[in-house]
Amino acid sequence: MTSKKKYLALILARKGSRRLKNKNILKLGKKKLITITLENLKKIKYLFDNILVSSDSNIIRKVSENMNVLFLKRPKYLAHGKISSEAATLHAINFYKKNYGYIDYVALFQVTSPFRKNSTIKKAIKLSKKFPNKQIVGVNKKNLKPNGTIYISPIQKLNKFCSFSYKNFMPLTINSKKESLDIDYKKDFLQAKKYYKQV
Repeated sequence: MTSKKKYLALILARKGSRRLKNKNILKLGKKKLITITLENLKKIKYLFDNILVSSDSNIIRKVSENMNVLFLKRPKYLAHGKISSEAATLHAINFYKKNYGYIDYVALFQVTSPFRKNSTIKKAIKLSKKFPNKQIVGVNKKNLKPNGTIYISPIQKLNKFCSFSYKNFMPLTINSKKESLDIDYKKDFLQAKKYYKQV
């Protein structure tokens, strides 16, 4: 009998952002983007060994602690604009392994994808279990390019290639424009507000 594989849900949400100021704590309605993602993940927390937030922001720390998820204070050298998500992820994985134990997969969730459906997350994990050596990447229907919705990677693969979307990754097509939205610029945030009002 094979042992159950362990998945860590990881949120990277640093304080600064180059293109859209403080984007991780912008509000849709009365909720910060970080809160929206955490609330959704907590509804399906049984899928994960744990939920971890890595950030250098005290505001995000407070939100994480209030919602009873693990928080990692990210060091300054990993919190500037030129640091890759992969480098920050590997730092978070090492912290987790040292303090909480081994994990097989990391699932990365960007808070700038506030319309991500939990059914999509379930689908991605199902794919990951079906193709255990593959990285699963949320992609746009139109051009099949990664859209930031979800990344799942075996830890070994991330360690080896330092990429969430190394060649031959398994694409998970997101058909909805709304769900595919990644808030990176002001125009994206204005679009998110429009979508939010339509709910």
